[in-house]
Amino acid sequence: MSRALLLLLPALALQAQDSAIPGATEVRPGIFVLRGAPNEGTCAAIKAHHVTHVIDLRQDGDPNLNSQWESSRLQDLGVQYLRYAVNTRPPAGDFDFLRSFLKDLPRGSKVLIHCGDGNRAAAVACTWLVLDKGMPLEEALRISRQAGLQLPETEEAVRRYLAKKG
Repeated sequence: MSRALLLLLPALALQAQDSAIPGATEVRPGIFVLRGAPNEGTCAAIKAHHVTHVIDLRQDGDPNLNSQWESSRLQDLGVQYLRYAVNTRPPAGDFDFLRSFLKDLPRGSKVLIHCGDGNRAAAVACTWLVLDKGMPLEEALRISRQAGLQLPETEEAVRRYLAKKG
C-alpha cells in the first residue's frame, strides 16, 4: 500500500492548487489563472502574495473591461500589467507570444493571467504547461478545465497548436 502511495505522489503534486487569490486557480506555483477581472479584493491578494505580473487577455467589448483602472491600480502596487487581447480561437502567434513572455520573465516572478471567464487564460496556461513545463497533455487539460477552459473551440485551438508544435 505504501508503494502505491509513493507512486501517486507525483500525480498529486501536479494537481491544480487551491489559490490564495480569490477566484483564481494556481496551475503551477506562482502561476495563477483568474476567472474574470481583478477587483480591490483581488488586488489586495495580488499584493499580499507578491504577484509581479498580470496579463489581461480581454478584448474590446468584453464585459467589465476597464483596463485603464486595472493598469493604474496594479502599477500603484508595483505590478507590471500587460494587456494582450485574445479571442476564443487563439491563433498560433498569440500562443507563441504569450509562452515567450512567460518564459522570459525573471526567475521568481509570479504571474496572474486573466480574461472575462478564465477560458482564454486557461488555454494559454495549458500550452505553457505542456510545451514549457513538460506536463502531459491530458493532465494540463484537466488543470486548465478546473481553471476555466470551457469552450470547445478554444480547446480545439489549444489541441491544434500543440499538435503543430509536436
